[in-house]
Amino acid sequence: MKHILVVIGVLAAATSQASPAFARGALHLLDAAWNSEHIRGLPAEVRNALAHMCRDPRAEHQFASYSQGLRVLVLHFEHFRCGDRDARCTQAGCLHQVYTRTDGRYRLLRSYYGPESD
Repeated sequence: MKHILVVIGVLAAATSQASPAFARGALHLLDAAWNSEHIRGLPAEVRNALAHMCRDPRAEHQFASYSQGLRVLVLHFEHFRCGDRDARCTQAGCLHQVYTRTDGRYRLLRSYYGPESD
């Protein structure tokens, strides 16, 4: 138990003095792989759309990625689970959704099936 407390203390000290990007990366290591928090952290419009797709959504950390200064949000459904169902993938690839932020709200721009991590 003492060793665990030392490791937690070292991680806390390292992340408090590190850059924000490093701190997020270190916290990612402590994050559960399939976590509903990865859904709750998304914009309300996106959470609502996912709620219509699934009653019990869970996602890995890589499910959502932002670019262009948080203006574009891409969802990678190979990192998404709905209850006990697997990812939304077909032979054509996995579902991806691209949202764009305009006027402070995210709107679905397009959905497509493509290779994982596309």
